[in-house]
Amino acid sequence: MAKAKILVVDDDEITLFAIRDFLEFHGYLVDEAETCAEAEIRFRSDVYDAVTLDYSLPDGNAMDLLPRMKVIDAGVPIILLTAHASIELAVRAIQLGAEQFLVKPLDLPALLVVLERVLENQRNRRKQFARESLEQPQRAPDPFIGHSPAIRKLEEQARLAAVTETPILIQGETGTGKSELARWLHRHSSRTSEPMLELNCGGLSKEFLETELFGHEKGAFTGAITDKVGLLEAAHRGTIFLDEIGDMDLQIQPKILKALEEKRFRRLGGLQDRKVDFRMISATHQKLDRLVQEQRFRSDLFYRISAIQLLVPPLRERAEDIRNFAQILLNRLTADCGRESMHLTPSALMKLQKHVWPGNIRELRNVLERALMGAKSAVIDAQDLDFAASPESQGHEGLAKLTLKELERHHILQVLQEEEGHVDRAAKRLDIPRSTLYQKLKAYG
Repeated sequence: MAKAKILVVDDDEITLFAIRDFLEFHGYLVDEAETCAEAEIRFRSDVYDAVTLDYSLPDGNAMDLLPRMKVIDAGVPIILLTAHASIELAVRAIQLGAEQFLVKPLDLPALLVVLERVLENQRNRRKQFARESLEQPQRAPDPFIGHSPAIRKLEEQARLAAVTETPILIQGETGTGKSELARWLHRHSSRTSEPMLELNCGGLSKEFLETELFGHEKGAFTGAITDKVGLLEAAHRGTIFLDEIGDMDLQIQPKILKALEEKRFRRLGGLQDRKVDFRMISATHQKLDRLVQEQRFRSDLFYRISAIQLLVPPLRERAEDIRNFAQILLNRLTADCGRESMHLTPSALMKLQKHVWPGNIRELRNVLERALMGAKSAVIDAQDLDFAASPESQGHEGLAKLTLKELERHHILQVLQEEEGHVDRAAKRLDIPRSTLYQKLKAYG
């Protein structure tokens, strides 16, 4: 893990030396600036965890510089230092965005306590931002439930991968639990105390994807009325998870590659590169090597993100794990709807284990949810399990038996499920206007 980086702004050489020496002794990285102009340039071109700012500088004072810094990055805590303390000055500084207010001559141990406190507050804010950025977070089973050789091999590989800083590519069919594995990797990494931000690249336009990842400056385009912090910047010190990276627009891929290799990027409409420290995990259900051959995915990006590859096995290759999976899912479903505990009969378990599960864990959950809704007792038997209600469970033969309307309804439903109910994203993937999709949703009930 990289050390926290502090920008110390002061025009007094003795004070600069004392703060730098003291903070470096306690494990911090320190940059220095002696003027407002120099501080602003450094603040725009690098990513800092905190700033100590002297009130009086040769070309201005903290009251001038504070608002400009907050426009650049409002999330960085700023500690104001002054030899001319007053209640009015302290109140004004806090109103302009200062996190703390310390009086000179400086007590360095007191500065350390305040710095540690504001850094902890900053970490908590980033975690809150991460929670708010996750669209409808879904609870999912442990990625290593079961005892099959396939899942034990995956767990062994994942434990080795989690402790590295190397980018990880997770591959596997839709519904196998790639997102849950990514979250597990973050929880078991050295970055676990920092946020993990997620973005599903599937069906997103180039413009939307670019501003979500890199952020933008005020005035970068029509409608950009304020600065926006991108996910890469918000994931500083933490993890960025790009799901369905195979769907990423080709024009965005070289920018992601640069950010990954150089740990720097530029906001849309920005003039300065911004440094950032993140660990990347990506996932896809597609064969990226085939996309590379078809020139739909950059080979240099593929080699960079796939240094470590983890393959999540499909459910049909771990039939012996279905018993545990099914009961855990059933327990969660009953808890969610406030029902008493239920269990599966041996005949129901046998029927589940014989099924091929093209929809994997997601399909298993849907089958159990339907069975739960129709159950009249605390037992689910074989006849309560309805695979026919999921056309994908019948494979190509089942789909071929559907009418054109049934096939369209099924496809819309599948895309909506993958986009977690977001009509805008589903409409983009289906390549139809949002109004048309709403009409079809109404028509198909």
